[in-house]
Amino acid sequence: MVDRVIARLRIKDKNYEIFVDCDKAMEIRQGKSQDAQSALMVDKVFKDIKKGEVAGNLEKQFGTDDINKIALEIIRKGEVQVSTAYREKQLTLLKNRIIDSVASMAIDMNTNLPIPRQRIEIAMQQVHHNFDINKPEKEEEAAVLEQLKKILPIRMGEFSYRLTVPLQYSNEAMVYLKRLASIKSNTRNDDALLVTFSVKAGSESELLNKIKSATHGNAVFEKT
Repeated sequence: MVDRVIARLRIKDKNYEIFVDCDKAMEIRQGKSQDAQSALMVDKVFKDIKKGEVAGNLEKQFGTDDINKIALEIIRKGEVQVSTAYREKQLTLLKNRIIDSVASMAIDMNTNLPIPRQRIEIAMQQVHHNFDINKPEKEEEAAVLEQLKKILPIRMGEFSYRLTVPLQYSNEAMVYLKRLASIKSNTRNDDALLVTFSVKAGSESELLNKIKSATHGNAVFEKT
């Protein structure tokens, strides 16, 4: 279902209003799209949408009578209503991104093991944080983390390793290291690939298991 809202640009004492698809208009506002044609829902510019009054002298004001170019300017420079449906969707996406980010580096201080995503998600429900899509995401994440620390023995961090892999498995190992870890150094001798790396807590288990599988158990890991 299309989420129709109003975009409005006020120039001096005049309003220029259009009907737009909320999602597509916000993509334009965020610099993700320039497709005003798909965002525009009615090929008219109004001076008062509620009264159905169409605006005149558009070329004089905007330097063009191209409705799509005018719509793009109104969306970019004016105000776009944010619907309840759009706000709720963005809040859900924000919550999931923050859960993923926290879970990727969350370590249980009692066990020094990664904290599972599900445990983070349950804890976030318990702290009842009021998310705000208009605040910087890093600021929201920091606020959530402070609240989580009140009910979880949580710290954020990574694990550092030294890895030795027989040369015949080195290419496969590097594929996973490049995708899941931050490589600090890697050297090769006649027999093996030697790598030092750090890995986020949430990715540790996946990385170690994939390298063990790729090397048929012939990799040697040392925590540093």
